[in-house]
Amino acid sequence: MKIIHLSDPHIYTDKINEIDPVDRFKKALAHIIEHHQDADLFTITGDITDLGDKESYQLFLSIVNDFNLPNNLEPQIIIGNHDNREIFKKNFTSIKVDEKGFIQYFKDLKNKRFIFIDTNLANTHKGHYCEDRQRWLKNILSQTSDSHEIYIFMHHNPIALVQDQSDGIGLQQKDLFKNILLDSKKNIKHIFFGHQHITSSGSFDGITFSSPRSTWSPLIPNFSNKYREGSANTDPNYNVAIINDESLIIHTEDFLKTDINWFTEE
Repeated sequence: MKIIHLSDPHIYTDKINEIDPVDRFKKALAHIIEHHQDADLFTITGDITDLGDKESYQLFLSIVNDFNLPNNLEPQIIIGNHDNREIFKKNFTSIKVDEKGFIQYFKDLKNKRFIFIDTNLANTHKGHYCEDRQRWLKNILSQTSDSHEIYIFMHHNPIALVQDQSDGIGLQQKDLFKNILLDSKKNIKHIFFGHQHITSSGSFDGITFSSPRSTWSPLIPNFSNKYREGSANTDPNYNVAIINDESLIIHTEDFLKTDINWFTEE
């Protein structure tokens, strides 16, 4: 199984910090269509727009429609801190919500359950997962067959990517979230997230995780003991997850790369 994981396109009607998010998002989609049209799932984990405004959501939808993606590449979308939940719901009427109106849903493919959760709280860049959302996740996990593998998609990082004191904008309910996953005793295989605009991977209490850079503006890891963000002249990317019976492999696709040469044996 192949999963395309893209995050943080930050669509806007103009350049942001001298970078055109629309141009880069279009190039990423073109790259996906050229190289990964056989993917089983395509997901975008939040910060769909930069300001959460109607015009930017309509622009995003127009871009996706113009690419005429096949059914298997219809994006599974959640929101991030730059999004506006209510304006999002008015524009993405086909995206499922939970009983409290949060952008939370799941999709089953074969023996796998993909769970998409909402960590947005208005007027803050920090991630939040309130009791209502926690209750929904507990419910879905408890209803999932023990024979299913579970993959979770969220915007905010559920673990500090370097040090706790320097993780100023990650998920605030880290311990509560971790306990929900561990207490469920379910076969949770991987967590996909975005938000920090950096490539990361590792293990979270025995559950592997990964994140791609933003397709708009990649950032660099913060190895200090206080919160800061750092930009650099580095490539944006999206991730490709290859899931086999005995393995899960994460590749990063630097979709702006050029001068590709393939070496083959004669």
